[in-house]
Amino acid sequence: MAEKDGLKTIGGKVAATRRRLGLLAFARAFWPLFVFLVLFLSMALAGAFDQLPPALGAVLALIFLVGGAIFLLRGTRRYAPPVEAEAVQLLDRQSPLRPVSSLSDRPADPSRGAQALWVRHRDRVLKAARDLKLPNLSAEWRQLDPFRLRYILPVALVGIAVLAGEQGPGRLLRALNPDYGALVGADDMTVEAWIIPPDHTGRAPIFLKPGLNDVRVPRGSEITLRTEAPTAPRLVLKGRHHSSQSFAATPDGAWEAKATLEEDARVSVRWWGERAAWRLLASPDDPPTVQFVSVPTYGRLDRTEFAWTAADDYGVVKAELAIRLQAPNPAAPDAEDRVAIPLAAPSMPEIKDTTQIDLTRHRWAGLPVEVHLVVTDASGQEGVSKTESFTLPEKLFLDPVARVAQEVRVTVLREPRDYASLTKNPAALKQGAINTPAANRLNAAPPDVQKAALMLDSVTLMGERYMPNQAYYLTFKMAEGVLESAGTKDEADAVDPLLWSLALKAEYGSAADALRRLEAARRALEQALRDGASEEEIRRRMEAFRDAANEYLAAKMAEAVANGGEMPDTNEDGMAMGGGQSLGGQDFEDMLNALQDLTDTGATEQARQLLSDITNMLQNLEFQRGQSGNGMAGMPGSQSDGEEQEDLPPEEQEMTDAMRRLSEILREQRQLNDDTLAQQRGEMPSGQQGQSGESGQDSGQESGQQPGGQQGQQDGLQPGQGGQGQAGNPSEGDNPQGGGRPGGERPGTNSFAGTDEGDAPQGGGTLAERQARLGELVEKFAREQGLGEGAGEDDALTGAIDPDALAAIREAQRNAERNLARGNEGAASDDQALATQGLSDINRNFAALLDEMQRERTNQGQARNDPFGREAGGMGNNGDNVRVPEEAERQRAKDILEELRRRYNESDDEEEREYLRRLLDRF
Repeated sequence: MAEKDGLKTIGGKVAATRRRLGLLAFARAFWPLFVFLVLFLSMALAGAFDQLPPALGAVLALIFLVGGAIFLLRGTRRYAPPVEAEAVQLLDRQSPLRPVSSLSDRPADPSRGAQALWVRHRDRVLKAARDLKLPNLSAEWRQLDPFRLRYILPVALVGIAVLAGEQGPGRLLRALNPDYGALVGADDMTVEAWIIPPDHTGRAPIFLKPGLNDVRVPRGSEITLRTEAPTAPRLVLKGRHHSSQSFAATPDGAWEAKATLEEDARVSVRWWGERAAWRLLASPDDPPTVQFVSVPTYGRLDRTEFAWTAADDYGVVKAELAIRLQAPNPAAPDAEDRVAIPLAAPSMPEIKDTTQIDLTRHRWAGLPVEVHLVVTDASGQEGVSKTESFTLPEKLFLDPVARVAQEVRVTVLREPRDYASLTKNPAALKQGAINTPAANRLNAAPPDVQKAALMLDSVTLMGERYMPNQAYYLTFKMAEGVLESAGTKDEADAVDPLLWSLALKAEYGSAADALRRLEAARRALEQALRDGASEEEIRRRMEAFRDAANEYLAAKMAEAVANGGEMPDTNEDGMAMGGGQSLGGQDFEDMLNALQDLTDTGATEQARQLLSDITNMLQNLEFQRGQSGNGMAGMPGSQSDGEEQEDLPPEEQEMTDAMRRLSEILREQRQLNDDTLAQQRGEMPSGQQGQSGESGQDSGQESGQQPGGQQGQQDGLQPGQGGQGQAGNPSEGDNPQGGGRPGGERPGTNSFAGTDEGDAPQGGGTLAERQARLGELVEKFAREQGLGEGAGEDDALTGAIDPDALAAIREAQRNAERNLARGNEGAASDDQALATQGLSDINRNFAALLDEMQRERTNQGQARNDPFGREAGGMGNNGDNVRVPEEAERQRAKDILEELRRRYNESDDEEEREYLRRLLDRF
């Protein structure tokens, strides 16, 4: 039993010795790999790879990978596990008896005496074997690792890992997986990415910067990526759906890819690894919402009025009022009409509005209807309000002819059925066929169309004898012919404009046509403002609206005279809004001028509001005898521009005249500065130097000929009356009604009133000559304001003009003139800019003082009048909600516009010029 225990102990010592030898053999084989790996891990955890250039980091990573593979292969080849004999031999070295190996010996003599001797020998060997100790291999380890790196390196590695903390795993991962693409230049690859939201969102493009994530964009946005690389990269989108595509080559040698974002996705560009990546969130486009705030009611001027609100995340682009009959015709139970509701802008995220629509021309006017609002966003989604019921307003016609025309008209329009199939008549097509019975189209018409034709036939029976106006009879016959020749319901509906126009003319006279032209001009101008039309187009439509307003006023006056009144006397007649409220001609002209300024400076929202209010006030206008003493500008009874301002205090008249003259000088100086800059850039042909497209006058004008071929001012006429008839005597003017001014200056625009025509700056001559003329005008202006040589201080407009500033302006103009004469456009442009700035500052001072005078005058306890001379609280719409911009506000807007133009002309930076150009486009 003791022998077995001894053998077991010796076996354990042999196994332990063998393990020690195995560890030593493993260390000898893989010691270089161990040192190599510890060095790599220490550098990685310390962040050394992050501090190196990507290419060098990739090279080191490759070196470590290759070196590690080599050392691993070397160690594998050199490693040989120790055998048991090596362990036994190492243990036997401790005793001369070689106890471990002796235990495996067998006796050679099996005799009894030899057996006893063998037992004694075995006991002694077994005792010696039990006394053996495990061999000490420190000498071998010292020889293998004299610096004890097997202890130092692991401790250092653990310390570096502790110091790295949470960044350690990331550093190690980046070191193990570096940017190998840097070896082929992929680390220098730049990816430009931007997102263009759908047009209807109105949002600006989004440029994606590296590392930008969770970017929220509208669904349907298009992402564009552009880069340069030797070969085509790949675009990868990972969301609920995975997609991948290659970049396409562009003509300039780059690569470009585009994709549409319909869901949240991670977008990445891959070329020798991931070059760029972003996480994008696609926001859905919600449908718009709309609701009535007030039930549609019968409003002023036979209009349907209702308040409503609408909202959409990106903007409502269309609004309509859907109309259905409460008791529909059985032939068309689902018939529905939609009437467009005008919007203030092409796209409006939120709308709170009170709309007035003239629905008296609708085919269901006068019938109970159900209406609901329908709004649409740019993606085509619709929002519908609750349904409201009311009776559609209809226009009240009292004249018999108008009532007949309206009844025939609605009879045709309310017929929902179409024509039956027409019977073919081939005989009528044969050559030589005459008097063949033609197919009667009226027999195929629906019943109500046939009824309307019969009504027209009855009305026109001998109508040339009893109808008061031959034009009415001809219009009825024309409508009857339309019905008889129509082959479809759409062709029969062509009687609508004929009969509606006839009804209005019979009921209201010629003013109805003028009102339609006024409405058409208003809609055209409003559409141009809404759609952001060009400056020239807006100006053209503004002039058309001005002419239409004058024509309408002329027609209203002619109608008043035809109804039994007398030709208004210049000293007694005026125009009224009802309730004794007067309309002054200068006030109306000021409103038109304010509207002109708003359109010129790009204040489209204010311009649209003022345009609507002016139109509404004109529609409420009535002519009556009164004591106002003022007629309408351009109408019989109007007075000259100076006389229209006699109700102003002398100080305000003087300030207004001075401000207008200075504004004209400022405009000419600005134009000259623009022409100088254009010539400096080589944009003006040498043959056109000095010409100004805005201010120049042709030879006909210089000789006294008005634009449009009219004769110039007659002797004794005040400035601003050229081309017009004598006030109050329409027979002596070019326009009997006085409503139009073909080619003539509109009142208030001649800023050089009271001066000779030769004083106005002319567009001809060189730039230097034009600058000299402007300098002379500034000097003359200074003398007239008491600031020139020999003038007294008491004659100056106190506080409005700084004499030193005026002197600096004149000096800058002289310097500009000298530089232009020498051909130094650059220096001249700087001098002109100084003069322009000085004139603009003085003009602002004028505007501020004028506003202060007006505020002081209106705050003296007098009853407040609106721009049409009506007392507040009177009957009708007194215009309290109409805000006419003050002169100073309009001047400030003009100054801002001029500053933008100056910077645009002086800037050499293309990006800045493009930005300024976009701002100018808004004006």
